[in-house]
Formats: sequence, structure tokens, C-alpha cells
Amino acid sequence: MKPAKRLLAALLAALLTLSIAACNKDDGGKVDIPTAQTGTDDFQKNLHQTDEISFIETDTGWYFSYSSLYYIEKETMTATRVCAKPDCDHTDDNVCNSRIHADYLLTGGERIYYVGYSNNPKQIQSVKYDAAERETVQELKFRETSAAQSSYDQAIYHRGYVYYVSDDILYRVALGGEKDSAEEVWSPENAGSAQSYGGQIDIDPNGIHYTLWADGDLLYFMANVRTSDGTYKDVLFQCGLDGSDVREVWVTPGADQVGEWETTGVSVSQWYVTGGCIYFYLSGGDMWQTELATGKLEKLANTHEQTQYGSAIFSDEYMALLNDIPVSFYGDMTPTPGSMLRSYGDTIFIYTLDGTFVKEISISDLYDDPNDMAQIDMLCCSGNDIFFLTTAITVTSGSGIIGPQGSRGAVNLCHANIETGEVGVIYTLKKGQ
Repeated sequence: MKPAKRLLAALLAALLTLSIAACNKDDGGKVDIPTAQTGTDDFQKNLHQTDEISFIETDTGWYFSYSSLYYIEKETMTATRVCAKPDCDHTDDNVCNSRIHADYLLTGGERIYYVGYSNNPKQIQSVKYDAAERETVQELKFRETSAAQSSYDQAIYHRGYVYYVSDDILYRVALGGEKDSAEEVWSPENAGSAQSYGGQIDIDPNGIHYTLWADGDLLYFMANVRTSDGTYKDVLFQCGLDGSDVREVWVTPGADQVGEWETTGVSVSQWYVTGGCIYFYLSGGDMWQTELATGKLEKLANTHEQTQYGSAIFSDEYMALLNDIPVSFYGDMTPTPGSMLRSYGDTIFIYTLDGTFVKEISISDLYDDPNDMAQIDMLCCSGNDIFFLTTAITVTSGSGIIGPQGSRGAVNLCHANIETGEVGVIYTLKKGQ
């Protein structure tokens, strides 16, 4: 490149990275949020493994939604609420930029796109990277005979299209396209059947719910459906991005194949599809892999040796396993104030995706007393960075026959670095935020 062109390119790059200061009254400081962001046009699958918080990644950081929009800067690992109004107290939804109430952040291209969970009908909305200039991009199509939109399942974005489910029907629509341009990707027989309860129409409570996934040129969806032996199991389907060649490629293995685990024979604890394989972790069991083309099943790691139960997250490089007792498991409530479930987790075990053990990272220093920790939610792994939530218990004294009582305290967004082993709280998500 000629010197003059290099100079011009440098100037353009500088213009693209001009940033505004985002208000962060909670921390008493400011973090610069670049106004020009990139990202990827592919589904960010490693960030789509939890319903607790929705993430998207850009070149400079991560955005996440938790009633409001937040930004984590990669270089400093500093988090802030995204709001360009310097005097905003973030309490008025009609004034504060950050209060976007997103079901799921879709993409971080030229703008941040998301599905608003308070929308009726469901809409895709977008904001600039300072959360300003909110606009409705499009309305999602639902069947005209749909009894309610409660049947909507979370959407994903992949290569210019938004995929979502309504009344058991899987749709896709171009981002920014007209509502009626939505195409049916796949529909089971008797989709969206409705029943009458007390004179009111309601969606069939046994309706199918999907977890959507995309990997390269293929679309996947996991559904808990009745299998050939009459039992309900999680079944993985695969098809082209346009819905062509839909076929079943995997079904939850039984105890005779992989041993016992918390939900034996029904569903797996966590799964991840990449490179033509499904990787899955069984809570109380082990880490496995199945080649989807051949059905070849292989144990990758004896994770039951590290933890009795546990929860995990995957990326294209790692599996991070927390040795907790998930709050969905009702096996031991005795030590918890106010009959509240508690995680007990204190260590994250790191494996490469081929099952090689890397290291263990202690998170016990995040709290003085393990009894103060109510819940730990693993969120995602990106590169060497692991994000997770911790929720504390605030214990109050009981009287008479009533023992110690507890209530949920502050929720902390925490970070662990795989390379260095460092762990810390990067943002406290206060109640009502």
C-alpha cells in the first residue's frame, strides 16, 4: 500500500473508533464505548447457552442484557451500563437509553438488534451502540390461528436471517424484512394445537419447545418429542438453512450407553454442536461426543470424578464445568436459610473440547462464607474468558419455631480467565436494574 493510502486508511480507522462516554453512575466512573462496532454474521453459538443473560460479542467487547443493556470492554474487563445520558438515573423506562428489555440480543453488526420481551405482537427492535435511537425493525409473523404468543421460543440470528418458533412451527425471515415474507422452515403434524380451559383458549401445554442452533451451512433444532418407543426424549434435527433436507440426527442416549445422570434418558445437561459433532455433558455423569454423520459415540472425559453433579458451558475450544448442585435439583435443602436452594459450587474445571483436562480454577474467594452463596449460573465462554452470575443470600434471624430466613441479595456478574486463573466480580446487578 502506498504511504498516502496508508495515511487515509489510518484516518478512516480512527474515525470509526471515535467513542462516547457511557454513563455509569453505579461505579462513579466512565467507560468509552466505541460507536462503530463489527462482529460476525454467523450465529454466536458459544454465547447462546443460558436464559439468564443474553450476550453478543464485537471486536472490542461484549454486550449483554439483564433488564438493561450493558457493555464489557475486553481490554480492561470493565463493565458499565450503556446509556449516553450523563444525568440519567436509569429508573424510568421511557427516559433511560439502557432499559431495552430484550428477550434475546440477536446481532452486533451496524446496530444492536434484539427481540423485545414486552412487545405484543413480538417485534425485532434495534438501537445504536450507545443504546440511543431505538427503532422497531420488523414484526414477527405468527399463525393467524395462534391462540397466544406465549408459544414463542427465543430467536437466533444467522447469516442475515432470524429464526424463531411459533406454535411449534419453525420460521425464518430476513433481518429487516416484511412480516409476511417469513418462511416456514419446518412444521410437525398438528402444529400449534389448542385446547379449551374454562371457556378460554390456551396453547396445548404439551406443545413442542425448541432450542435453535446454527453451525456454518446447517441449521439445528432440539425438541423434546415422543420417540418411536413411546417415551419423550430430546431429539436433535438438522436441515439446510432454508429448511431443506430436515432429518433426525441425534437422540438423547440411554443409561445403557452412557450411564446414569440427573435426567437419565430424557435430556442432557448441556450440549454444543460444532464441526459436525454434538458435544454434551451429563450432570452427575461424563462428557461425551457423537459424530452426527455416523452416530459414533465417544466418551471424552470422566467428569464424574471431579463433581457429583454440576453445570457446564462450551465453546469451540473449551468446556468449563462448575462443581455445583444445580438449583433445579431438589436433593439437599437442609443447610439453606428460608428453604432456599443453594449452589455449593466453588471450583470451575477446564477441559479442551477433545476432553483433555487443562486446569481447575477456584472461585471460593468471591465470598467470605460459602453459606452466603445462593446460586451460581454459568453463562458463556469466549476465548479465555468465562462469565458467570453469583447470587447471594441475605440471612435474617428467626424467632420461636421459625428458623433463620433468607432472601435473594445482589446478583454479581463474575469473570474467570482460563489462562491466568484470575477470578473477580466485574459488575453488581442491583435489584430492579
